Amino acid sequence: MIIALSNLKGGCGCTTIALLLAHYFSQKKKQVFLIDLTYDGSLEVLYSKSMLLNERLPFEFFTSDLSKIGFLIGKLKTEKNAIILLDLPKLFASQSLMSLMTLVEIFIIPFHYGLLSTTAACRFAILSSKISPMSSRIFLPNMTSSGSLDDECFEQQKSLRSLGVLSSAISLHPAMLELRSMNLPPSCLYELAISLNLLYSSYIEPKR
Repeated sequence: MIIALSNLKGGCGCTTIALLLAHYFSQKKKQVFLIDLTYDGSLEVLYSKSMLLNERLPFEFFTSDLSKIGFLIGKLKTEKNAIILLDLPKLFASQSLMSLMTLVEIFIIPFHYGLLSTTAACRFAILSSKISPMSSRIFLPNMTSSGSLDDECFEQQKSLRSLGVLSSAISLHPAMLELRSMNLPPSCLYELAISLNLLYSSYIEPKR
C-alpha cells in the first residue's frame, strides 16, 4: 500500500505525521518504508542524527528525488503487504510528481483549522483527485493546541467532507514538536493511540 502525505501549504505537520505513522504501522507489525521526497530533507536530517546515536529504527528509511522514485517504489512493492509512506514535495508543475501520484492509494492531508490551511488542503484534494481519481483522501486535523471549534471551523469541515473523509484531530505530543532524531518517546504513541487506531481502522485498513 502506498500512502502519501502532503498539503499545498507548508507547516501543516506532514513530515512529523509521516514519521509518527511510520512508528505506528511498525508497532502493528507492518513492514514500513518511509521515503523523504521533500526539498528541505527534514527527515533525512533526523535520520542522520539517529544513525549518529546508533538508534535502531523499526522501519526502513530512504531519500529520493522524483527522477528515481519510480524505480525505488517498483523494488519496494515486491515486498508483500508492505506500507510505503511518502512525504511529498510542495510542487505540482512536475510531470514526474503527477506520475508518482497515480500510484498512491491513500492521500493523507494534514492541516490546521484556519482559512489558509484548509483552502490549501482543499486545493490539494481537488488536484490529487484529478490525477488519481481511484485513490482516497483523508483530511487529518493537526491540533497543536486545544480550543473550541467556532462556526467558521464548521463551515471549513463541510468543505473538507465534500472532497474526502475528515478524521478526528491529532494533538501532537510536545516531544514531537522538537524532534532530535527519528526516535519517538513511547509516550507519543501511547497518548495518541485512540486517534491513530481510529484513523487506521476506519480509513486505512479497509483499503488493504
